[in-house]
Amino acid sequence: MYIQVNGAPVYAYTGGKPFDPAKPTVVFIHGVLNDHSVWILQSRHLAHHGWNVLAIDLPGHGRSGGQPPVSVEDAADFVLALLKAMGIDQAALAGHSFGSLIALEAAARAPAHVSHLALVGAAFPMKVSPALLEASVNAPEKAIHMVNVFSHSTLCPPPSALGPGTWLYGSSRALMRRVLA
Repeated sequence: MYIQVNGAPVYAYTGGKPFDPAKPTVVFIHGVLNDHSVWILQSRHLAHHGWNVLAIDLPGHGRSGGQPPVSVEDAADFVLALLKAMGIDQAALAGHSFGSLIALEAAARAPAHVSHLALVGAAFPMKVSPALLEASVNAPEKAIHMVNVFSHSTLCPPPSALGPGTWLYGSSRALMRRVLA
């Protein structure tokens, strides 16, 4: 579905279910240069188990219009504007990497509007590879390729590329046995 936020169309994947204001809502926030698709499995599961799901494409990412946020604070303001545009008084926020920082900042700015936080790939300080930073300035296409490689590891066979954390299912035990051996 598309939602107008700050004058730009924003895409939100709903997990295949229509938005129902009577249900609790979770907003999934992706990391830099990703889109809603990193949350496909989690979105579908929660949408089919009693939740409204808004797996968003941040502005300037995926199917959303507008300019990409230039800071965590700008992105948090966007998430709060999204809640207001949808008429959502309170939502759970789930963020991955940069999205986890956005979720934390939104919760700090408007704690009454955030019921839960789920943070995946969160760290402080959030270190970014110097090579990725250099590529993002001087070779954006190379930076996009690097993020795609980092985001879709080949350490595990598919469905590892279907979303954050899916590598935990199945082959992680075998991998851990090899690591610990």
